[in-house]
Amino acid sequence: MAYTPKFSRTEFVGGKNILASQILQYVHGGATLDATKFPVGLVEVGTLIARNTTSGKYEPFSAVAGYDNFYVLNEDYINDGVNDVIVGAVLIEGSVYTAKLPEAPTAEFKAANPNIHFVQHI
Repeated sequence: MAYTPKFSRTEFVGGKNILASQILQYVHGGATLDATKFPVGLVEVGTLIARNTTSGKYEPFSAVAGYDNFYVLNEDYINDGVNDVIVGAVLIEGSVYTAKLPEAPTAEFKAANPNIHFVQHI
């Protein structure tokens, strides 16, 4: 479940399972997602993220330079564009189905986190 300083209640949205294995590990201590960097509205499960080394907040993955901790969101949430969200269901290790992700991971993303395995159906 995603948390923000703004008190509200949201209904269950997703239901899509991106996991290709029961063996996984989540980020330690949660991840703060920068509300101004994500699109307003639904941020889908499987979104590729990285931590901005200047702000310390996570943003949608776009490049390796200036970022570290390349992970995958394992929950979706509604972004209001103002209030940062703290999530704990962020995969740092495990296997996910590439076809179920909102966007395909680049070779650059895969190289930045070799602990996440991207499974293709053939």
